[in-house]
Amino acid sequence: MSRYKDGVVFLQQIKSGSIVSGDFKIKRGSNILMDLDLKNIKFKNFTMLGADFCSSIFSNCMFDNVLFKDSALMGVTFDNCNFIECKFSNVQPGFSIKDCGVSGLIITQESF
Repeated sequence: MSRYKDGVVFLQQIKSGSIVSGDFKIKRGSNILMDLDLKNIKFKNFTMLGADFCSSIFSNCMFDNVLFKDSALMGVTFDNCNFIECKFSNVQPGFSIKDCGVSGLIITQESF
């Protein structure tokens, strides 16, 4: 059994509370996470692999020890968010970060 949860579980966590944690892996080509409007959510000890968040908005969210890897963030807006010890690895560019606090954010494109 995989240690990763899927996009359906991710959406359930968002709807059921304000804290999301754990490891998630989204099936390639899935658009289940596109065009979301995510507000006041704390992502803590959180890993997201392969997600397509295109055109989503994160408002007033906190990202604490978070990894986005091999994910699409084209057109994504992070507005008034806080980043603490986070990493974006091999993410599709084209996202914007505005009015955010940053205490550790690494953005890399790693080769395999």
